[in-house]
This record gives sequence, structure tokens and C-alpha cells, in this order.
Amino acid sequence: MKIVEWVDPYTNEALEQTEKKLFNKNSEYPIIDGIPKFVKENTNEPQYDIEKCFSYQWTKSEFGQPEKFSDDDIKNDVIETMDLTDEDLSLFENKIVLDVGVGSGASSRLWAPRAKEFHGVDIGNGIYRATKTLANSVKNPIISHSDLHHLPYPDESFDVIVSNGVLHHTPNTKNALKSIYPKLKKGGLIIFYIYKVKAPLREFSDDYIRNLLSNLSPEEAFEKTKSITKLAESLHNQQIRITIPEDVPLLGFKKGEYDLQRFIYQNIFKLFWKKSMGFYESNMENFDWYYPKYSWRHTEQEIKDWCTEFNLTPKLIKENYSGFTCHAFRE
Repeated sequence: MKIVEWVDPYTNEALEQTEKKLFNKNSEYPIIDGIPKFVKENTNEPQYDIEKCFSYQWTKSEFGQPEKFSDDDIKNDVIETMDLTDEDLSLFENKIVLDVGVGSGASSRLWAPRAKEFHGVDIGNGIYRATKTLANSVKNPIISHSDLHHLPYPDESFDVIVSNGVLHHTPNTKNALKSIYPKLKKGGLIIFYIYKVKAPLREFSDDYIRNLLSNLSPEEAFEKTKSITKLAESLHNQQIRITIPEDVPLLGFKKGEYDLQRFIYQNIFKLFWKKSMGFYESNMENFDWYYPKYSWRHTEQEIKDWCTEFNLTPKLIKENYSGFTCHAFRE
């Protein structure tokens, strides 16, 4: 029996459920392949751009699929971005957990099996893969096709809310956090990762490329991104070393010795390549950065200000090479 029941995401009224739909006297939502669909098809809404992008990515990418990526592969990636150690993962044990932006379920493989009840929401069609990704490790994952601004749950329903690299892909990152934190119980833990503001040339170049790609179809954008990935692979294979003799504050460069591909990646424009992932998934990583219309970057102070405004007490705000992780408790 479900612990957290569905409500209408727009009115918060209770919903009844049959095999094929959720409904009340005012609303009706279909259930497709066992997954409730709360997202409304409206091409004029900002959410449509998000849905288009991530539906393509999470139905095409093999990243995180159990047959190709081990739990250790996923753990290494998540520890780097979300700063979750084995001790931190114990915080999910026997808890009611909501994963906001579950995608195809890749990251969820780490925390979903530990939960008493696991819920995952996403605006993209990758959720239809998430149930398969988690099938062997989670008894009854509860997945829905939902917009995080209109979550189909009562307030104060969850012990833990986690969101890995999602909030910054909405029209307004702060408003996204404002939409999800009320679903957290008082004393509950929210964990999220968002992009940080980067070096000036990197900020300029990334926005320039994004403006060229974001209005194309996903297929066209993925194809055009391949030239960036080919360059990244070539420079990686050449193993060219460069030395920055002293800090260059105007450009955000730090003194030191660098691999050329990594220096460009960190300071000039995103130029991702990872040999273990291969060309297709490396290109998907570059596509993931350049194609989304919304890809905001933030500062540590912004996160602190949001936490203060929303009565969240940070346990951790940690910077890594591409963003910030925040672990905070709701007061």
C-alpha cells in the first residue's frame, strides 16, 4: 500500500485511481504503461522546451543503464557531483524519498533501493526507461510524468528530496526550489546540485554555442555537437601539456600545469571527452550542456540566500569543478 497518495498537482484535491487513470470530479489524468501522466501537452509553455530536450536525451542515452554501467560507475559520478559518500547514502535508509528529475533512473540506482518508498518524477519521456532501470533493485518504484512546478503530492510528504542537476534547467532555478521544498517534511533533508558561474570566457562561449543550438531539433543539435566532441577526443589523445605561469584574474585562469583539453574545458568552452564513455555518450554529455534552453549558473551566496528565505538549514554547500552541491534540512 502506498504511503504517499496522489493529489491533483494544480488544485491539491485528492484523486481516485483505476488501472488506466487518476481522476476526481474536476480532473482526469491518464496512466500510460503504469505511469501517471500529469504533464499537459502545451507547446506554448516553457516546460515544452525542457520536455523536448530531455525526452530526447533520456530515451537515447545509455548512461546509467544496468547492462552497461555498474553501480560503481554510477557511484563515482554521483559522489563527484552530489558529494554523497556511503555514510551519506545511509540517510536514505527506510525513508520516503522523492527524486525530482529522475530521468532514466541512472543516479536513482544508488538511493532508490534504500528507501522505504521511492517516488521519481520527470518532465521527459525518460521515465518510461526509469522503471526498467530500477526494476531489479527497487521493489515498487513509483514514477510519474510530472512538472516539478506542479508536483502531484501533498505538502510535507517526504523525508528526503533529491535533485541531481535539474533545477537549473527550468525557467528560474530559485522558483524551482520554491516549488519542491514544501513537499519535504519538517526536519527532512533536501539534496540538490546546480551549476556554478564559471570563468568569463567559458560563460561567454557556452552561451554563444547554446544560442546557436537550442532552437534546432534535438537530432540536428546532437549532430552539430559532434564536431566539439571530435575535437575533445583529438586533444585528449594528443596529451598536450601547457603551463600558465601566473594567475590571470581578468580571465579567471589559475596558475599551473594543465592538459590542454581539460584547460579548454574548464576555462574556454565545454569540451567534454571521457574514454570510458565512448564517443556517443561523450557527445551526449556535450549535447546535455549546450542544447537545453535553460541552463542557469549560480553562486554560493545565491544558494545561501535561498536557504534563508525558504527556512532551510544548510548542512553542506560544496563547490566542485562544475557546480555546487547543497544538503539542507527543512526547519
